[in-house]
Amino acid sequence: MKRTISNMISLMLSGIVISGIMVSCNYTKPSQEEEDKRVVKLNYTDWTESVAITMMAATVLEEKMGYEVELKLTDVESAYQEVAGQQADFFPDAWLPHTQRQYFEKHKNEIDTIGIVFQSPKTGLVVPDYSKYVSITDLTGDTIPIVGIDAGAGIMTSTDRAIKHYKLNNRLLTGSDDQMTFQMTDSIKRRREIVVTGWEPHWIFSRHDVRFLEDPDNIFPTDEHIYVVGNKKSIEEHPHAAEFFRRMKLTDKQFNSLIDQVKMATDPVNGIHQWMEKNKFIVNKWVKDLQPERLKVM
Repeated sequence: MKRTISNMISLMLSGIVISGIMVSCNYTKPSQEEEDKRVVKLNYTDWTESVAITMMAATVLEEKMGYEVELKLTDVESAYQEVAGQQADFFPDAWLPHTQRQYFEKHKNEIDTIGIVFQSPKTGLVVPDYSKYVSITDLTGDTIPIVGIDAGAGIMTSTDRAIKHYKLNNRLLTGSDDQMTFQMTDSIKRRREIVVTGWEPHWIFSRHDVRFLEDPDNIFPTDEHIYVVGNKKSIEEHPHAAEFFRRMKLTDKQFNSLIDQVKMATDPVNGIHQWMEKNKFIVNKWVKDLQPERLKVM
């Protein structure tokens, strides 16, 4: 079922190289016909950063740029498939060129990257700071399970690869972001050992003393970014939205504060508004000259 941002935003929180087009600097004013096409469809997953990015983008698109935004929660494989089939227009949480490579490559004739939201995110195995484990190799001969997320996630593929590469006997458990973070938080309260599939940016790094295990053979990718990907036709049909996504970039501090604000807010809408107010200058830069006349009051 499709919902607009106004009635979807609470649901989003409750569950919780590549192309030259991404660096285009020449923006061409769209025709009136293009200007009238102001309904965009965004796919997202239930991962912490995906919810935060998508909710913030949808709020800006609706409140600052006059779009109607339709949101759909799905798994990562379906997110790419639906963007490729233009059942959705954009997916703002594409980890490329490694973590989600298989999905991008499968649909590269129909989709394209638009811009980099966040540079150099990190994935790997995460433990509490007090853990006796320092390196992934320290898990050799141990049978502690590795608490993972949904099976289709790229980090699960990387973890499977690491288990085989380092010849580990640890079982990889599937679940969700919420289940993984609950088990991490509960283990820290009880001061128990736990190993999870983790990534940064993620709110757990700001709430708890946790760290990545060393990965001596660099099995987990280190040279990738978080992109917005879009259907090639949608990029042409929604030039204002595409230009906004080219401009939408977050620093470490901005991204971490966004994730934390969204996660902690009693009212998610207020959380996003508070973040936008604190970052008014950057939001205004993102939407400059992209608003319909009735919204050009900034």
